[in-house]
Amino acid sequence: MYYNQRFHPIHQIYQPSYRSNPLFTMTVNGEGHITTRPNQAKLTLGVVTEHTSAQTAQQENAEISNHVIEALKQMGIDESDLKTTVYSVQPRYDYHDGKSILRGYEVEHHFEVTIKDLSKIGNVYDIAIKNGANRSGGIQFQLKDSALYYQEALQRAIQNAREKAEVMAQSIGATLSNIPFKVIEQEDQQNFRPLLATQAAFVKAAEAPPIQTGDLTIKAQIKIIYGYSG
Repeated sequence: MYYNQRFHPIHQIYQPSYRSNPLFTMTVNGEGHITTRPNQAKLTLGVVTEHTSAQTAQQENAEISNHVIEALKQMGIDESDLKTTVYSVQPRYDYHDGKSILRGYEVEHHFEVTIKDLSKIGNVYDIAIKNGANRSGGIQFQLKDSALYYQEALQRAIQNAREKAEVMAQSIGATLSNIPFKVIEQEDQQNFRPLLATQAAFVKAAEAPPIQTGDLTIKAQIKIIYGYSG
């Protein structure tokens, strides 16, 4: 009993005072957008070869792939911007009367090309196909410094949430706290949609295609809990 009498007043001293803390809270969502032009692109090219011999199919694939890669380097694509994404050797069968008969082997080599000069996209396709590439994945436009754009969108989202909270507080005749109780960043809503998001398909040599880059929209979403008092 003595213990409780001695320490009970201390709890009262450290209990937050309602006069210095808002009685109520409100939760608001904010959203910010940045729309800009992409400054780099990634595309997928591939070489597929078939032969009755797995070794021959691999040798032919390596020869053609090297021709494609060297041609891209000669047009200004840095080696660090070329990356193998798929390499596989698969047997191929024909089926007759319920029996499988080995037809040969297929070797598939896909590589990703990062293009920092968007004016070269059509030429990259043209050069690659003319040097033996026979598969194409698609193009995905990107921002090299996407984090900087997202930070700006995040600032706009925070400002948007603050403006909403101020309108709500003013509408009910309340005083909004300057510092929020909690700020929660929502799931990253950046959306970089590929221009040509098709499955890999055989392609034929053709003139350099015209490629339109379009715009990219970077989104940020925020949830903020503000305190307010009457």
